Amino acid sequence: MIKYLPYEEKYQDQMYDVFNELTKEEVFFKKLTKEEFSDKLFKNPNFKKEGTFLALEGNKLVGFASGSVKDTDKENPNASGYIHTFIVRKEYRRQGIGSKLYDMLEKYFKDNGRNSARFVFLSGICWPWYIPHTEKHEHPGMPAARMNSDFYLFLYHHGYFVNSIHEGFHLPLSEYELPEKVVKQEEENAKRGLFVEIYDPKKHYGIDEFCEVINNPGFAHSIQYNLKRDEPRPFLVAAHNNKVVGWTGAMYTEATGRGHLDGICVDPNERGGGLGKGLFCHLCKYLKDHGSTYMTFFTGIDNPARYIYLFAGFKIVQSFADMKKNF
Repeated sequence: MIKYLPYEEKYQDQMYDVFNELTKEEVFFKKLTKEEFSDKLFKNPNFKKEGTFLALEGNKLVGFASGSVKDTDKENPNASGYIHTFIVRKEYRRQGIGSKLYDMLEKYFKDNGRNSARFVFLSGICWPWYIPHTEKHEHPGMPAARMNSDFYLFLYHHGYFVNSIHEGFHLPLSEYELPEKVVKQEEENAKRGLFVEIYDPKKHYGIDEFCEVINNPGFAHSIQYNLKRDEPRPFLVAAHNNKVVGWTGAMYTEATGRGHLDGICVDPNERGGGLGKGLFCHLCKYLKDHGSTYMTFFTGIDNPARYIYLFAGFKIVQSFADMKKNF
């Protein structure tokens, strides 16, 4: 007999056990220590006790579902509720347990004024995953539901549709070199005073103007946040006679060996001349030369920057679906 309960702290260890079983079943997910699991879920400000539901057989936890209405969204009636974690032990699947947990989760969303729900990285709780066919190269967060996975199909059969598609990119960096086409283009760019260089505030100017002209609040925030650090991380710029007209984001190697990517952006007035490709390829080379062993990231299927990534040698390793349901 399965009973369903709202979240209780005493089941945290069993929630970890259920997650750990999933990482053994599907090598796609990274196995976490109990402390890492707790930090990722229970200590995350987007974890909501009232949005977490448990399924038990006796005292054994057989599954749980967790979602949230984000604090920042409560005054926005058009914001979705977010599912971030949903697991049923393998031997208990296809018995209606997942559907019952889902019904409780959807009721929570509706009771909190939501008119829709999504499974996408905007939830703020995203589980790390391994790039297939690699030596456990990992990406820090799954952006959405893996296309055609069991959970993707579960959501589809519960009324969800594909709101957008995101693609995961990967490249080992051990043998990375600048493409010949980039080198030749830079020779032409140099003739008109256009160079890709590490940003130097004593040399380059116009970074604030660049933040305005790109019309991308996320990138502008990344630039300003980095520059306000006591020791800003190095980043590349494209400079036209020393004026900033392109940017790559802070460059550093994460503990896993992954080269970090915030993004790349070029002044709209300078696009079309290969600057984006040059910036990105130099970023890859810098990261390789400074200890990164690989790079991963994801981007929307409609993002034209994907062609820059493919040009640089990246491969698409996994597609993900942002799943949404309107109530």
